[in-house]
Amino acid sequence: MERVNLNLPTDARRKLKGLAKRRGRSEAVLARELVLEALEREEREEFLREVARTQTPEATSRDLEILGAFEGLDG
Repeated sequence: MERVNLNLPTDARRKLKGLAKRRGRSEAVLARELVLEALEREEREEFLREVARTQTPEATSRDLEILGAFEGLDG
């Protein structure tokens, strides 16, 4: 692992401390987990934006039909 010096606004630091305490983790561990989750989420969203940008209208229509079918299922 590599070390990162992270300066946070006072309010964000207060929230991090409170959340870490409620979860029973140290601030550093929680901050690392949150940063890693945010990176994964951003990479996933970037991938989906790229797929949407390059997708044909026919594929978009098909995907919307599939999505509609899934939304209609009970579960």
